[in-house]
Amino acid sequence: MIREAKLEDIEKIENMEKEIFPSSFYSVNSLKEMMENKSYYIYMCTDEKDILGYIILHDSIDVIEIMKIATKKDSRNIGIGKKLLEKTKEVFEQNIFLEVRESNEIAQNFYKNFGFTQVGRRKNYYGDTGEAAILMIYDRQ
Repeated sequence: MIREAKLEDIEKIENMEKEIFPSSFYSVNSLKEMMENKSYYIYMCTDEKDILGYIILHDSIDVIEIMKIATKKDSRNIGIGKKLLEKTKEVFEQNIFLEVRESNEIAQNFYKNFGFTQVGRRKNYYGDTGEAAILMIYDRQ
């Protein structure tokens, strides 16, 4: 089931953040601030008892930016990321933008298969490694 995150979900999301993005996770306070800001959205994919994945979005008026998308390690490759992207397409009419690590070819291919195209590159974007970011967009035009 895909639903919007609630305040009581924040600690579980932060725990997933720490596990999946150890050098760039959002804290409980950051997540709370996002939930209180009307330009941020957090959607989750859940089963009866747990969060399987989530997506954090920022509405920049002319584009929706994917800030993070994550799936629990033991829940990968079963369509959760696709469901979260489908929800994003369903809810928002704008183009969808994201940045992905240059070395993360699995993610890049996932986005390409979903219809994203590469539109740029940011050198030395990731502070922890100095790695470049690949800029991708899902263009609705």
